Amino acid sequence: MSIPSPQLTLPAFAAVCNSVFAVSGLDGVALTLYEALPLAGAAPDEHRFSLGFRSSAAVQLEQGTYTLDHAVLGTLAIFLVPVGRDAGGVQYQAIFN
Repeated sequence: MSIPSPQLTLPAFAAVCNSVFAVSGLDGVALTLYEALPLAGAAPDEHRFSLGFRSSAAVQLEQGTYTLDHAVLGTLAIFLVPVGRDAGGVQYQAIFN
């Protein structure tokens, strides 16, 4: 059994909510983390959670793994799924299970 990285926990992401993650390799594309929530119906576990990101960029990212750079958390590879669009931009979800 592998041990999750200490930076990939619900408390770590909750602490940086409303901050920006730059998408590596895509100049000017950034995502704002707008929510970090425990998985619905799951036993409380800091390693099982979902993240909501939003991008106001005109470019919509396809579902896939992206390298995100953050001032506090560093460089992370995260699998993102586009889940909608609203007045704020395109919304993406990442699930850690």
